[in-house]
Amino acid sequence: MAMTVVAGGMMLSVLNVSIVNIALPDISSDFGAGVSGASWVVTGFLVTQAVLLPIAGRAGDLYGRRRIFVLGVLVMVVASALCAVAWDEPSLVVFRILQGVGASAMAPTAYAYAAILFPPHQRGLAIGILTAIITVAPVVSLNIAGVLVGMWGWRSVFWFTPIVGALVLIGAALVMHQRPPGAKRPFDLLGAVLAALALFPILTALSGAAGWGWGSPRVTVLLVLGGVGLTLFIWRESRAGDPMLDLGLFRLRTVRNPNLAGFCAGAAMFGTLLLLPFYFTAVLGYRDVWLSLAITPIALCFMVASPMSGRLLTRAGSDRMMRVALCTATAGALILAAGFGFETYPLVLPGMVVLALGLAASTAPVTATVIHEVPEDRLGVASSLPNVSRYSGGAVGGALLSTVLAMAIPATVTAEDGLVSAPLRAMVADGMRNALLVAAGVLVLGAVAAFRAPRVLGPGATIVARVPGTGPGPPRR
Repeated sequence: MAMTVVAGGMMLSVLNVSIVNIALPDISSDFGAGVSGASWVVTGFLVTQAVLLPIAGRAGDLYGRRRIFVLGVLVMVVASALCAVAWDEPSLVVFRILQGVGASAMAPTAYAYAAILFPPHQRGLAIGILTAIITVAPVVSLNIAGVLVGMWGWRSVFWFTPIVGALVLIGAALVMHQRPPGAKRPFDLLGAVLAALALFPILTALSGAAGWGWGSPRVTVLLVLGGVGLTLFIWRESRAGDPMLDLGLFRLRTVRNPNLAGFCAGAAMFGTLLLLPFYFTAVLGYRDVWLSLAITPIALCFMVASPMSGRLLTRAGSDRMMRVALCTATAGALILAAGFGFETYPLVLPGMVVLALGLAASTAPVTATVIHEVPEDRLGVASSLPNVSRYSGGAVGGALLSTVLAMAIPATVTAEDGLVSAPLRAMVADGMRNALLVAAGVLVLGAVAAFRAPRVLGPGATIVARVPGTGPGPPRR
């Protein structure tokens, strides 16, 4: 039951990404935002969530995962109501950032519970099922969002979170039990501040590069500030007695390589999901319900492939599943790139399906590998790392793919235009094809990382799990 509640919490964060993708054309039309401007409604949420995930995970390790989880849900509920009454694009972006603050508490709790409640040989299946439950949110939200936007406008989509959030809070009160207090350990506040000062400028620069220009002074200054913050963070964590993020985790092959693979998968996934609604609107003329139905196959693929991947971890091997998933996603990106040239949905669909199946199958092996060796008192922050990688990759992928698309089309073309003229449709199709070729290149890098990951589950596994044991830190090798 506790897993059901935390999965419901993760559904909130997934719902608030996918449901906004459908509403982006109408938000862009209402506020007069272009492709890059409207993308901030998504990337602002993702950047904030990525920055705060390790902080929320470590806070859960120290102060109780239920307490941090409930606080996150409350913030999400309030922020969603504020999004529904936003009066302009900047206010909506600010409230979306506040949503990201609440959403950061969801994933560390869910995956930490999966590691604690299930033995190693069942953990892959548990993570796969958890991921499948989470993907119910896109299936529901993509279809309902189209109806809501068509009938009551984009503001109505944000009222779902308060309703779902109330149910999650009731469940948390009934079935999630607070961990008995243990030895008091300090929270590394300075490390948390430096982590935020490092990640936020870097991810903000990458997310805004599509609109500001990659060589603009704003991007340069933000990257320099982020680099300074990252240097100070590494200096602090390497000397702290009880750091927020034990840098020794990255000495583990089970942490380093899967996180890189997850970063690349996130870049391809969020970047593609950000651009597809624009393509379907501008090239195929889909709106509202038809737009949501066009993207629904992606969510359905996640529902099928995520639990299947988790079940196969102990049969085929975690490393093999990761490699197959990344290679499949790469092939899907190439097939999708080719499909854009025909400007017809039936020829776009196969690439969408193959790409979605590969990306969905990557989640369970990546997460199961990362948390396999980590002691329980580091689980919260460690289980946040795959999501930090995924959402950081999403911010980079969204900026990179948006830039590639923007380079192919006139700046005056926005999602509010709907179906555009034939010459412009050809430009959009060319831009989408180039963007997906870039996504395929990123996925190749992810596949290389996957081939360097060790086998932690399945026949001949070479890594023995340390969870749920506790200790001062990760094993040093």
